[in-house]
Amino acid sequence: MEKIYIIGDMHTVSTFRLAGVEGVVSDQNNASAKLEEIIRKKDAGIVLMTNALADDLQARIREINLNMQSPVVIEIPGIDDPEGFRRSAMSYVAEALGISL
Repeated sequence: MEKIYIIGDMHTVSTFRLAGVEGVVSDQNNASAKLEEIIRKKDAGIVLMTNALADDLQARIREINLNMQSPVVIEIPGIDDPEGFRRSAMSYVAEALGISL
């Protein structure tokens, strides 16, 4: 069974952990390594990554999403993001996958 993982700041990861999503706390210095670690997991279906961490990894994220069957990497705002969650996390997932939930 495939899982959803979150990579982000401590507050965002902690919030998603409360909902049962496995997560990895990261910063700009190790975000790339954490992303690579998670995409190597056989059970990774969706990887949520905060915008702040994904900014420097756009080319790699695009490569993963276009060339790998799984996982799909989806950027979401973090808890501390100035724009905040204007929509639910599930709406970001649905938009990225092109489905209606």
